[in-house]
Amino acid sequence: MDGVAMNDKIDVIVPWVDGSDPEWIRERDARSLIYGAEKKSLSSIRFQSWDNMRYWFRAIERFMPWINKVFFVTWGHLPEYLNEKSPRLRIVKHEEYIPNEYLPTYNSNTIEMNYHRIEELSENFIIFNDDFFPLQPIDETYYFKDNLVCDEAVEGHITPVETGAISNMARYVQVNNMIIINKHFKKREVQKQNWDKWYNSDYGELLERTKSLNYWYDFAGFRDPHMPSAMKKSVLSYLWQIEGELLDRASMNHFRSYNDVSQYLIRYWQLCSGKFNPRRTLGKFYQVDLSNYEEVARDIEEQKYQMISINEHCSPEEFTIIKSRMNKAFDAILHEKSEFEV
Repeated sequence: MDGVAMNDKIDVIVPWVDGSDPEWIRERDARSLIYGAEKKSLSSIRFQSWDNMRYWFRAIERFMPWINKVFFVTWGHLPEYLNEKSPRLRIVKHEEYIPNEYLPTYNSNTIEMNYHRIEELSENFIIFNDDFFPLQPIDETYYFKDNLVCDEAVEGHITPVETGAISNMARYVQVNNMIIINKHFKKREVQKQNWDKWYNSDYGELLERTKSLNYWYDFAGFRDPHMPSAMKKSVLSYLWQIEGELLDRASMNHFRSYNDVSQYLIRYWQLCSGKFNPRRTLGKFYQVDLSNYEEVARDIEEQKYQMISINEHCSPEEFTIIKSRMNKAFDAILHEKSEFEV
């Protein structure tokens, strides 16, 4: 997406965990006994190390060079190759911005829903996971135009199914988000005020999802592309102003829990307030296992998609094989060191 940008500076923020750190593992396991964490929030799959963050940094530098700073959020550990002196890198430890009463935390929802407390973080920021990788050049106007976020307003419904390590818990979190949205917004009014943004032709066949839910007076849910999202720091701050008690209670969850609220709430709020530019989200999500990992690797090497997300669905033994092939593919297109590496 080309165009002349009229934006203030834009940051990227990404949380990272070294799931192989013995000290972190000991602390997490000890705390899980105290706080009674659900087994699924402790799943080893969530913390298997891909050893590929170097390629993430290289991809950001190469394909999104207009980024102001990268905010690297961590429990305390760092990749050994990280250039801590890079002028475009800001390392943020949990203790630097998360209130003491929420610490220690192993809950990504707590980590992300307190990002507004990071003073240096710009008003315009893009929230990443460490499994998101740009593979093609992306213009900043794909995320922001005239300081408005760019996103797709596509409705969806919350399907009560259990697949993967934590999906049933995630369904509860989706419901929690939607309760807040329907408390503060009336669907009919929202869509009437910004009809062209909700029924935009750029959404293509995804429009059928919204049309199929037209009968209902409340929002049943939204389509959640597992891709980076443009967000406004002030929106997260405002959510804490109006729902502070609820967000405080959720942030007390040291591990993922059924009463969590997630960063998707920020995105939903931006959509319902009408303060966004409509466009379709581009990218490809992969659930990788032994049946498709060669295909995924080829897609990486051919840079087939603008952005990809890679989640594993395999045993630890299979993961070793898959990881080696994925990293070989990344190295084929992202071989040169970035400014974020020593």
